[in-house]
Amino acid sequence: MGFRGQDYAFDSPAAAVAGMISRLADAGAARPPETVAIDAARGRVLAEDVRADRDSPAFDYSAMDGYAVRVADVEAVWRSAEAGASITLAVVGESRIGAAPPVLPSEPHCAGVGAAAIRIVTGAAIPQGTDAVVRREDVVEHAAEGRAASATVGERVTSISIAPSVTAKGGVRPSDNIRRRGENARAGEMVLAAGTVLTAAALGTLAAVGCVRPRIHPRVRVAVITTGDELVSPEATPGPYQIRNSNAAVIREVLGSHAWIEVVTRPDGSIMHTGDEESVLDAALEAVIREADAVVLTGGVSMGHRDPVRASVERVGGIGGGSDAEIAFHGLPQRPGKPMLGAVVCRDGGANAEERVPVFGLPGNPISAMVTCTRIVLPVLASLAGAAAGLGAPRLVRLANPDGKTLDLWCHRLVRINILGEAELIDGRGSGDIIAGGRSDGFIEVPPNTAAHGAASAQATPALVPFYPWPI
Repeated sequence: MGFRGQDYAFDSPAAAVAGMISRLADAGAARPPETVAIDAARGRVLAEDVRADRDSPAFDYSAMDGYAVRVADVEAVWRSAEAGASITLAVVGESRIGAAPPVLPSEPHCAGVGAAAIRIVTGAAIPQGTDAVVRREDVVEHAAEGRAASATVGERVTSISIAPSVTAKGGVRPSDNIRRRGENARAGEMVLAAGTVLTAAALGTLAAVGCVRPRIHPRVRVAVITTGDELVSPEATPGPYQIRNSNAAVIREVLGSHAWIEVVTRPDGSIMHTGDEESVLDAALEAVIREADAVVLTGGVSMGHRDPVRASVERVGGIGGGSDAEIAFHGLPQRPGKPMLGAVVCRDGGANAEERVPVFGLPGNPISAMVTCTRIVLPVLASLAGAAAGLGAPRLVRLANPDGKTLDLWCHRLVRINILGEAELIDGRGSGDIIAGGRSDGFIEVPPNTAAHGAASAQATPALVPFYPWPI
């Protein structure tokens, strides 16, 4: 079984993605990295490894509010105390955050108290001579003349008592509540790898190591062309047999939701649209191939005599002296999206080099276009953008309402995610049902001849299924 009388070039959507990526292995080399300010880098793809400029943490610090002590002194006082009694330590100083810490005296005896402590806050440097921090909640604080200290932050604490319950929990041990210098990363150690998409957390890492102007890959410039004589703009009033062009909005937002993609638009900000006339489509396709890093078309890829996209891609071929277009696949064993087209067009990049441009033809039905753009186009573009493998990988979810339906193709089914994080199948009416698409959170992917990953009975426990959310 295949498409257009030919066997499928790939046996799964994943194989088609890998096949396109392999054909574009060197395509990113013509796109040199750029340097941007850190506050403009969110969502972009890191172009080089980033290393720590100093140890992280840069010094030993306290992980808790409390009192820094020398464990040997505390243990000595405990041994000399009566069984079941608390012990008292003199407070001889304070370590403040952002400041050099004091030094615990080498002679611990102070005013008849057998050990000393230094008051410390979370993040403050560990005083020299101490090797543990006792949490504030494990002590009783005393102000001058032995009275209990109030909770006021500025209260001067002259001594603390450690209760016997601390001993019952194992006592005070070396390194308790201390974060050691370099335990996160040593100076020169890689903290972010090239190919990382810069999330909020990754940007925090950049800031922490002083990388305020990271080198990143340039955005992938993607031209989108919707086709079809029957389509009118969304703001127009369609005739009795016309359809509003929802694909322009869908594909633009699926792609544009990623900061590493730049959707190419016309001067008025709109997406390019052509009818089904071959010469007009050829001219539009040739124009965008000269400028864009990738091209996505919708409609015109099925088996009808008015489906011009494949022929147009083959005619435009290698513009400007490049080699002919290579059709990687036309038709995939999947529903929706069976007629999808994947090709590589080569243009003259100058200096006897060719630049390889991926061209995707998505079916015109809106659910098909949404699914194939998310499942196949995005991961290929991510590779072109220099992103590490795995960007856009699905998460695994449980299917709450398996219906037992099977198909001899890879099946993509619309679902919503319930409050328990499970996927619930949506009762859609085929790949043209954009209303059902708007009610969904994404889709699951079910292998061929698999009964929706679970028996139809309510008692069955469904297996985990891959879930692809719609980009936001």
